[in-house]
Amino acid sequence: MKVLLIGAFMVSVSCFAQSYRVSSTAKKMVAFHIGMANNRFLPSNFMMKGNYFNLRINNARFESVTSPFKLSQFFSSSMHVGMGWNVRKNLQVMVGLDNLKYQLTPQVLSITGSVKPNYDQLGGFSGSYQNTPVAMDTVGFTIEMTNVRFISLQLNRLVPLIHSRNYIFAVVGTYGAGLGALHSEYNFNFGPSKQEQLSSLSGIGGFMNFGVRLEFFGRVYLLPSLSGGLLVQKNLRMNLSEANQTAKQQLWFGQANLSIGTTLFPGKRKNCDCPHF
Repeated sequence: MKVLLIGAFMVSVSCFAQSYRVSSTAKKMVAFHIGMANNRFLPSNFMMKGNYFNLRINNARFESVTSPFKLSQFFSSSMHVGMGWNVRKNLQVMVGLDNLKYQLTPQVLSITGSVKPNYDQLGGFSGSYQNTPVAMDTVGFTIEMTNVRFISLQLNRLVPLIHSRNYIFAVVGTYGAGLGALHSEYNFNFGPSKQEQLSSLSGIGGFMNFGVRLEFFGRVYLLPSLSGGLLVQKNLRMNLSEANQTAKQQLWFGQANLSIGTTLFPGKRKNCDCPHF
C-alpha cells in the first residue's frame, strides 16, 4: 500500500509538470525519487575516550535496526531520497539523503584499555583490559545509533540500455560515487548515567553505487540499486556537559534499496537537446 500511495503521488506530479516525453538522460532533465533501504555492516573498532576512560572495542559487530513502516515516521526510518540534475547528456549530479539505523549486536566483546574504578556504574566496565572477552549479557553496556543522516553529493553516469518505441518503456543503468556529511542521533549506556538523545555533526562518508532504472511512459521509474562505502564517525559526543568525552568509529557498510521516482524537463520543449515524441 505504501508503494502504491507514493507511486500515485509521483505520477500526478509528473503528469502536471510535463505533457510531453523526452529522453531521461538528456541535459537539464530533473529526477526525484524516494525509497526504503536495507543496510549491512562489517565488524569495526569502536573507540571511546574521556577523562576517566580510554577504551577500544575490537571488531565489534553492529546490526541494522528495523521497525514497522509508518508514513508519518518516514524520515526516521531506513529511507533514501535523491534529487538529480543532468548537467549534460548522460551525466547527473544528485543530492541524496539516507538514514541509517543500527546498534551493537549482542555478543562477546573484546575490550582493550582502561576505565577508572566506580566510574562506569551502568556499563559495568572497571579497571584495565587487554583484548579481554566480556559477554554483553553480563554488563549493561549498549550503543544505539537511532538516526544517522547521511547527506551526500553524488556524480552519476547514466547509460541507456534498451527502450521501446516512443520510450514507453526504457531501461537506464546508473553508476557513480558520492561524498557527504553525517549527522547522528544516538544513545549510550555507559558511565554514571544513561546518555540518551545525543546528537552531533559527527563525521563524513563516501560510497559507490550501481543501479538499474526501469522507466515507464517517460515519466515514472523504479530504481533498484546497490551501494557500498565507509562512514567515518569522528565526533560522537558521549556527554552533553563534557565535550572531551567522545567516541570514534570507521564503519564499512553495504546498502540495497528500492526507490520510486519521476523525471521531468523544467523548461520549454524547444530548448531540450533530446528526441521528442
